[in-house]
Amino acid sequence: MFFRLISRQKRVFNRVSYCTENENKKKLYSNTIFLPKTTFPLRLESKKLVERDEAITVSAEFDHLYKWQRSYLSEPEFVLHDGPPYANGRLHMGHALNKILKDTILRYHILKGHKIHYVPGWDCHGLPIELKALSKFDASSLEIRSKARKFAEDTIQEQKEIFKSWGILGDWKKFYATYCPDYVKVQIKLFNKLYNKNLIYRDVKPIYWSPSSRTALAEAELEYNEHHISKSVFVKFKIQNFPNRSSDGIYALIWTTTPWTLPANQLVCYNPSLSYSLVKNSRDKHLYIIASGALENLSQTLNCTFEIVENLSGDFLSHCTYIHPIYKDKTLKFLPASHATADKGTGLVHSAPAHGPEDFLMAVNYKMPINNMVNELGCYNSTVGQELEGKSVLKEGTDKVLQIIGDDIVHFHEYEHSYPYDWRTKKPVIIRASEQWFLDTESIKTRAIELLEDVKIIPLSKSDIYKRNLINQIQKRPYWCISRQRKWGVPIPVLFNKSNDDVLINEDLIRHYCMLIDNHGTDFWWQLPVEQLVPDELRQGVSVDQIQKGQDILDIWFDSGISWANVLEGDKIADMYLEGVDQFTGWFQSSLITSVALRDKAPYKAIYVHGFVVDEKGMKMSKSVGNVIDPLDIVKGTKNQKPYGIDTLRWWVACHANQDSLAHISKNVLQASADELHKIRSVIRFALGCLNDYQQPAVDYNSLSLLDKYMLHLLYLFHEQTQDAINDYQFHQICKSVINLLTTPVSALYYNGIKDRLYCDNLDATSRKASQYVLLQIFEIVTQAIAPIVPHLVEEMFQHLPQKSGRTYFASPHSKPEEFWKNEIVEKLMCTILNIKKEVNKVEGASTLESVVRISFPQNVKKLIEGEKISDIEAELEDILQVSQVLVNYSDIKSDFNLEMFKTNYFTCARCRRVQSKRENELCARCSHVVDNFNARTAIAN
Repeated sequence: MFFRLISRQKRVFNRVSYCTENENKKKLYSNTIFLPKTTFPLRLESKKLVERDEAITVSAEFDHLYKWQRSYLSEPEFVLHDGPPYANGRLHMGHALNKILKDTILRYHILKGHKIHYVPGWDCHGLPIELKALSKFDASSLEIRSKARKFAEDTIQEQKEIFKSWGILGDWKKFYATYCPDYVKVQIKLFNKLYNKNLIYRDVKPIYWSPSSRTALAEAELEYNEHHISKSVFVKFKIQNFPNRSSDGIYALIWTTTPWTLPANQLVCYNPSLSYSLVKNSRDKHLYIIASGALENLSQTLNCTFEIVENLSGDFLSHCTYIHPIYKDKTLKFLPASHATADKGTGLVHSAPAHGPEDFLMAVNYKMPINNMVNELGCYNSTVGQELEGKSVLKEGTDKVLQIIGDDIVHFHEYEHSYPYDWRTKKPVIIRASEQWFLDTESIKTRAIELLEDVKIIPLSKSDIYKRNLINQIQKRPYWCISRQRKWGVPIPVLFNKSNDDVLINEDLIRHYCMLIDNHGTDFWWQLPVEQLVPDELRQGVSVDQIQKGQDILDIWFDSGISWANVLEGDKIADMYLEGVDQFTGWFQSSLITSVALRDKAPYKAIYVHGFVVDEKGMKMSKSVGNVIDPLDIVKGTKNQKPYGIDTLRWWVACHANQDSLAHISKNVLQASADELHKIRSVIRFALGCLNDYQQPAVDYNSLSLLDKYMLHLLYLFHEQTQDAINDYQFHQICKSVINLLTTPVSALYYNGIKDRLYCDNLDATSRKASQYVLLQIFEIVTQAIAPIVPHLVEEMFQHLPQKSGRTYFASPHSKPEEFWKNEIVEKLMCTILNIKKEVNKVEGASTLESVVRISFPQNVKKLIEGEKISDIEAELEDILQVSQVLVNYSDIKSDFNLEMFKTNYFTCARCRRVQSKRENELCARCSHVVDNFNARTAIAN
């Protein structure tokens, strides 16, 4: 027992002695080893990360880059026209995705040497801002406008500073805002041009009306609630006249999901191409007129059977009349219409021309008056009678109508379906006839669709679907209601003659209004009396007391839809509009319509459509759900969350913005982005450290090692791949390619293969300088791929690059891969060698560093090696395979190689740690030579 203890202590002492001796030898040679040196930090976390973001924004001169490139870069100019975000409160993830994606595209063009044109803008008018200004209901127009303007100004200032901190380039001193005087002047001039071209007119039409907002709405201002519940009724209309038969007990059966429109009923539509039946209902024994094709479905819905009494042609109904369902003293007609079908309902359609577009067209065709019984509050007016007057049509008004027609209800049920809601108030809308201003889209839709044929839609995978949907929307749009009944907006510059309702508008008046805007600001329409709006010489003989100001403002989609006229000089067309898919019903469409109407051309050459931000479960972000992620919290952190920094936010956008219609975000997704950025930082940091003493001498390609040439070959292919992805706007592919390149070919293969020569060869050795040359190319090619995505990170790297050639990365010249880097012979050789490396690494129980590898190659490989002027293939293979020794021979084998491995007799070198010393505790031949040279130089220097 005592002997075993002494032996164990002796073994421990021997190990300690050996380790101490080796450590001493390491220290002895440490000053001869050339390790990487850089001040570029491996990690930045918390406060330091936030400070770096702020410092880089200043030091990289992002504020000056836009102006610099306008002065120094050449054509072709790339024009990206900014769709104005709404100046309404805090920025959200949608803003971050949109602006960063635009900035990424612009920065790629700058790296290509293209001049860019990008003027940021804001949409400032509209109901949400007006509601914020309405602290009291009796506020005057000028009070509302003053508060709304102040709110928009403050929001723009706040959002602008955040955008700039995210590295967003742009002409921030000349941004556009739809409330600015110059913008408003252009807008009223264009309104007049459209009016003079007979493309703008005033009329009474049924339009979407929001009782909650008290204004007309365009299609783009709607969102559809898929789970809206309507009170659905089948109602019997008493037949007054039925040819060749007594009308007693005969009814027309009608289905409606809007019973509140029954008081406004003016006709019932039938389809003359359908067959109808007079049937007896097994439940109530009444006779009903129903489309024959609807009987089967109706019998199931009504839980009854029908006995056919008589078959009727559609035309037969033209001779019938019916009694109004509410006002029994009225007798009305059946009229033919193609929109009456047997697919849903009964084949007979109750028509209230004031509350439906098809119903309205029927009234126009038959010269019927439009009976509008609903006011701007969504309540019945006095024309409807005392029982219903003042009641909300969507609430108690509906209940009262159902009570009045109670005896005529055949079936009642609640019907869940898609229904339009006001996108701002999130409350249901109605269709209501109202006198409004309209833009005649019918006259220009054919030309607009023709021009769309030449417009590219990105991503290409969804181009056909998106274009087809946009064309369908335009085809279905006979007019565009451009007037709104609010105060915060651009006034429709029209006066009326009170005596005859004639419109007063002309070129001279528009010029006068522009002068008033210059002198009084954009409140002139509400601020000045009629006498100042219309000087004597412009009144066209109408006395001032007979002139009345129009009270409507222009639709905000008209505001933003003419932004091209303010931003794009002359007849310039934007290379790109970039927004979310919802803008096909909004800005993409309004811009197209106005541009085609005014200058017969599309405003854009390409439309880029990005996805919507959702949480990890695919749910839309909502405060009520509690799944909102604030982009400011991502960048700067919170009390409970570390900051991820701007790089992570921007990397997430590139990875997720355009590969799908939904861009998922969560803590896990953000952490994955942060981890990938750390990988980039770590790999590039090694290159920066190893370049600290590199003087950039001329490098002969033929003097490069096989591994160096292979790395350059991969960089060439990587550059080609990323350029293709850039041109196709596939930024997620770039992110993926970068990580794949840096993880295996660069870090695992190349770095491991060159560390020995970087650290241990002579400082001025050709092999070492060759590696440094390749490291510099890795920095160049990789940063060119990622700089537009993460400019803060790349600018930080650039500031630590000893060989930098300018003050900032984007204002500095950058080299491209040389054609001769692409080397298929090197690729073929390395493919074989990497297969050998896989086999070597499979050997268990031994370190490859202690292995000797004997390789037999076929004769053709010898020719390839000689052709690449590789003088010492065995030494190169030792670096690549990370083994002690490689022995190569060539034979007539038919396989790619034969492999044999055995343990070396060599010892570990105390300096380089490679197993290549012929004697224990001595340096290998290479290290002995390097140390001797180092000592000689040191002696001379001293």
